[in-house]
Amino acid sequence: MYDVIVIGGGVVGCAIARELSRYRLKLCLLERAEDVCTGTSKANSAIVHAGFDAEPGSKKAIFNVRGSEHKSESFGRLLFRFKHSQALEIWLVQIMGTHKFNAMRF
Repeated sequence: MYDVIVIGGGVVGCAIARELSRYRLKLCLLERAEDVCTGTSKANSAIVHAGFDAEPGSKKAIFNVRGSEHKSESFGRLLFRFKHSQALEIWLVQIMGTHKFNAMRF
C-alpha cells in the first residue's frame, strides 16, 4: 500500500516524486516506458526559460519569477551544475497584412 502514486515518469512526474520523497511517505512512481523521461521530456533542451515573453502580471510571469528565484537553490541541492548566461533577445515585428514575428539571439 502506498501513500502516494505518481503517474508518469517525465520531468514533472519525477520532480513531484522527488519533492514528495522529502516526507515520510510510501511513494510509487509509475511509468509505462522502460525508463523515465523517454517521452516528451527526452526532447528537453535543458535551457531554463527566462520568461521573456510572459504578459506582465500573468500567472506565467509570476511563476517565471518564482522559479528563477529558486533555481540556484534547487540545483545546489541536486548537485546539478548550472551556468548563468546572458542572452539578448530582440523581437522584430513586421506588419504586412498579418503579423510576422522573428527572433534573433545574440
